[in-house]
Amino acid sequence: MKPKKQKVFDIIVIGSGLNGLNFIDKYLEKKKYINVIAPNLDKPHKGKKVRFLKNLPSQMKGNRTFVNNYFLSNNIFMKKGVNVLGILKSGGLSDFWGLQFDSYFNNDQKSLSNNIFKDIENEFVKFCKKFNLVGKFHHKDKIVYNKDYTIPTHLEKLEEIKNSKYLVKKPMLAFSVKKFFNKNLNSIDEKKSKITASNFLKKLNNKKIKHHNYYVDKITKKGNLIELICKNSQQQKKFIAKKIVLAAGTIATTKLIMDFLNIKREVKILHHPRLTSMFISSYKILSNLSFTPSLLQIINKKKTDYFSADLRPGNRLITDSIIEAFPFMKPLKNIINTLKNRLIFSNILLDSSNSDLYIKKNENFFKIYSKNKNLKKVLKNKNFQIFKYLTSKKIILPLFKTFYPGAGADFHYFGTIPFKKKGRLSVNENCQLRDQKNIYIVDSSVFNFKTNKYPLGLAVANARRMGKILSK
Repeated sequence: MKPKKQKVFDIIVIGSGLNGLNFIDKYLEKKKYINVIAPNLDKPHKGKKVRFLKNLPSQMKGNRTFVNNYFLSNNIFMKKGVNVLGILKSGGLSDFWGLQFDSYFNNDQKSLSNNIFKDIENEFVKFCKKFNLVGKFHHKDKIVYNKDYTIPTHLEKLEEIKNSKYLVKKPMLAFSVKKFFNKNLNSIDEKKSKITASNFLKKLNNKKIKHHNYYVDKITKKGNLIELICKNSQQQKKFIAKKIVLAAGTIATTKLIMDFLNIKREVKILHHPRLTSMFISSYKILSNLSFTPSLLQIINKKKTDYFSADLRPGNRLITDSIIEAFPFMKPLKNIINTLKNRLIFSNILLDSSNSDLYIKKNENFFKIYSKNKNLKKVLKNKNFQIFKYLTSKKIILPLFKTFYPGAGADFHYFGTIPFKKKGRLSVNENCQLRDQKNIYIVDSSVFNFKTNKYPLGLAVANARRMGKILSK
C-alpha cells in the first residue's frame, strides 16, 4: 500500500493576533480560503519551571497557564530583571492590549521607500474607515480621518496650549463605533466594540478560515517548500506549504527564524522601556469603561530625547493592578477604588534607542536577558519632567508614585528582523525574508518604532498591505 501523499498548502499564516487577522481579512477579499496555525492550549505544558511575570496585567487574570505554556513551548527562559510577556492562546496578546493607536505615523522606517510608506499609511486610513475607529488621524498637518471624541475640558485645554517643549495629542482609540458616534466615550458598548483579536475574528468569514490548534515548534526547508513541525498537548503534526506568513509576535517569530537560520549570536529586541506613574487629578474624571485607554499623549519634541507619557483615568482594572504591585496598599483598596475618579495613571515610554533586551540561542533553548542599563533612573527623571509640566498647568496635585516593572514590561517588542538591513535577519520591502522566496513576516519584527510609541496601527496597516499583495 502506497503511503498517503502529504498535502501541500498554498499559504499558511502562523499566529492569530491582530496582525495575522488583518492580513487574513485583506487576503480573503481576493481568495476563497486560508489556513491558520494558532494554539489555544489550556492544559499545563510539561517541562521545566520558568520565570515569568509575578503579577500579570489585571485584564489577563485567569490566563497564567496560557502564559506559562508560551515560555515552555517556545523553550524561552528569562534572566533575572527581565519581565517579558507572551501567551499561547488564540489571539495572543491582542486580546489584552491597551486599545491605543498613535494618531500619526512618524517615518522611523528610513529604509522604506516613500511609496511603500504611503501605501502603509493609506491602508491604515482604510482600516479606520472600515471599522469606524475613534479619533483623528493626521498626515503631516492634514487630518485624513476624523471621528473625534470629547475628553474633560481641563484636559482638552491642555491639548490646545502651544508649547515649545511638548506636543500634546489625543490618541486614536481602538473602538469600533456606530457611524453617527456622539463623541462620548461613556456611550461606547465596551465589550462589543473593542478591537481585540476575539472581536475582530467575529467580523471575518470563518467559513473561509481553517484553524489548526497547534503551535509551530520548528521551521525547515523541504526542497522548494516549507515544512512546519507543529505540536499541541496531544500530538505532533507536519504541515507542508508553498508560502508561510509569520504573525506570531516578535519574540516567537524571532525565535523560529533564528532557529531556522541557525543564528547563534545574540539578537537585540527593540522596545520602549516603561515606567508607570500614579498622579492625583485636580478634577474628577468620570469614566464608565472598565478599561479606560489613554485620553492624552504628551510627547517630548526633542528628537534626541524622544520620550512620551500618556494620561489614563483611574478604573477598577488599573487600581487592582496597582494594589497588586504595591501589596502594602491592600488595606486601602476600598478607599483607592472610591477615589479612582481622582486618579491619573501614566506610562512613561522611552524611545527604542534605550532598548535593553536580547535573545540568544543556548543549546536547545533561548534565553532573554538585559544588560542592566540604568533605565530606572532615566525614566524617573522623565516622569519628574512630566510631573512638573502637569502641576504647572494645575492638572494634578503635587503628589505622585512611580513603579518600574523591569526590562521588557512595556510589552512592545519589535525590530529584530528589520526592513532592508544587511545580514540574513532582514526582510525586503514586501516583508520577504532575505534569500528565502517563501517566508514572509508581517508582525512588528520588521519595524523600528523609535518615535511612534503606540504603533500597532502601523503594523496592522502593513499586514493589510501584505494581505493584498500576496492575494494577487
